[in-house]
Amino acid sequence: MLVGQLATLGNGVIDTIMAGQRSAEALAIVGLGASIYISIFVGFRGVLTGLAPIAAGHFGAGRLSDIGDDVGQAVWVAVILALVGMPLLLWVDPWLALIKPDPALESPLAGYLAVTAIALPATLLFSIFFTLNSATSRPAVTMAINLGALALKWPLNLVFMDGIEGVIEPMGAVGCAVSTAILAWICLVIAAVILFIDRRYRAFHIRLPRPDKNKILELFRIGLPIGVGYLIEVTSFTLMALLIGRFGTIASASHQVAANLATLIFMAPLALSSATSILAAQAIGGGDEAKARAWVFAGMRLVMTIAASVSLILLVFKTPLAQLYAENSEVQRYAETLIILAAICHLLDAMQCLLYSSLRAWRITFEPMLVYGVSLWGLGVGGGFFLATEIFAPDAGAARGFWIGNFFGLLFACIGLWLLLRRRFVNPVLTIKP
Repeated sequence: MLVGQLATLGNGVIDTIMAGQRSAEALAIVGLGASIYISIFVGFRGVLTGLAPIAAGHFGAGRLSDIGDDVGQAVWVAVILALVGMPLLLWVDPWLALIKPDPALESPLAGYLAVTAIALPATLLFSIFFTLNSATSRPAVTMAINLGALALKWPLNLVFMDGIEGVIEPMGAVGCAVSTAILAWICLVIAAVILFIDRRYRAFHIRLPRPDKNKILELFRIGLPIGVGYLIEVTSFTLMALLIGRFGTIASASHQVAANLATLIFMAPLALSSATSILAAQAIGGGDEAKARAWVFAGMRLVMTIAASVSLILLVFKTPLAQLYAENSEVQRYAETLIILAAICHLLDAMQCLLYSSLRAWRITFEPMLVYGVSLWGLGVGGGFFLATEIFAPDAGAARGFWIGNFFGLLFACIGLWLLLRRRFVNPVLTIKP
């Protein structure tokens, strides 16, 4: 799961590095465009993640044939989400009003978002395949697909960013979105072929049944709070990027460097937390609550050990990392400070991710969503905006205020989520229905 998610994130890293090596403007377009797309995609993908505890529970209980029907219903949910999400990406005026970017960035940013709208249906449908494999302890399948896509990302970016004389016009930052869309649809086709020819999936009886209102509503009941929670978590970063865009190109570009690194290192706790949640859900499906709790504590020890090691690496190598991402010396200078703050925030980010995922194993999703809203949006974004405008503005280093606000938001989230999980452990009653 970790390698697969790192491979997926590697696409964004490649986009950021290649754009940063061309200009601060290209880096800002990729940063802003990706922030908007990720805000929509991750929120919608979170809804589809509601399939994970359901499928894992079936798998743990040996109800393999029930998995296929729930996967089919998840496809209908993905179609609904795609029909909602595509217009949100194509209607750029509200985004431009929120961001207020430099006028020169408006047209390429609109083009970037239009291309990502084409990619959205494929990425949502592929996320079902990813969730199915994770819930049934087969993450190596999606890992292989994601690694293959990663290998193609750099050459495709070169083709569409720089163009081919007489064949393809140079697209600059928009070319990053074009290669992403192409790879998304290729990955979906490969996933469909695997489901059709691989005998290991036959026991699940995967099919596309007629829409079942009750099953679709159950997926939304579990998945919608997860999606909103993911949306809050991601937008605590993306809103930072959008609001920091008001402080100029240098501020936006330097933040993009730190944000991209923070997203990259977050993949380790995210993957391990997801694995912890799935193993706990399988144990719950098998009727063993004590084993589920043991998985949670084992995951917590592993996640925090790795997080501490990664944070230390960021602190030691902050300067070469800033130089890798950007050519502009002013961007490098501000990025180094933000990398230090990102390393500190990572410890809290890893803990809240583990706690949030663990609660999902028991299908507890609504209350964690509320904790996220108050902590990450209220303290994180709200407090960060206050610090940026009142303490650090109008300097390009105003981004520091947002990162300090993010620290306090994550701290509050850890406290709230731990209290919810502790309450569940104190009252260990299995009430989850098949």
